Amino acid sequence: LKEYHAVSQEQLNAGIVERVEEDGAGEVGEVHYLAHHPVVRQDKQTTKVRVVYDASAKTNGGQSLNDCLYSGPPLSEEAFLMISVAQDDLDALRFLWFDDQFSEEPKIIVLRFARVAFCLSSSPFLLNATLKHHIMMYESEDPNLCRNFFNLSM
Repeated sequence: LKEYHAVSQEQLNAGIVERVEEDGAGEVGEVHYLAHHPVVRQDKQTTKVRVVYDASAKTNGGQSLNDCLYSGPPLSEEAFLMISVAQDDLDALRFLWFDDQFSEEPKIIVLRFARVAFCLSSSPFLLNATLKHHIMMYESEDPNLCRNFFNLSM
């Protein structure tokens, strides 16, 4: 409980969460409380307690917050496909296809990704590292942008 509370305090101090002083309806007239619980990992050296918020938990009315939100288009997959793969790594991303699906005798051809594929376990890291690289290019122009981005992505 002490570590769970410490996570909430860290988030409060960092401005990730804020205290609600007045109870009542929100600006839109709807209030929702996110379910949350700790995940405890004794095998971890640093963060043993992680707080998990559940926006998919159903209310008495049978809907979750996620049910009410528009998730938008899958931009992350499109973002991965905007990141080039290093020349030395291209051959690790080969796959087989065929040249003409309407041909009576299609030939098998070899293709490879020249961009980061969505299926790779490293894809989210590569996307974040690319964003970090490009955001850091504006550090001298807008240091608050960089500071806010890196505080949120920790």
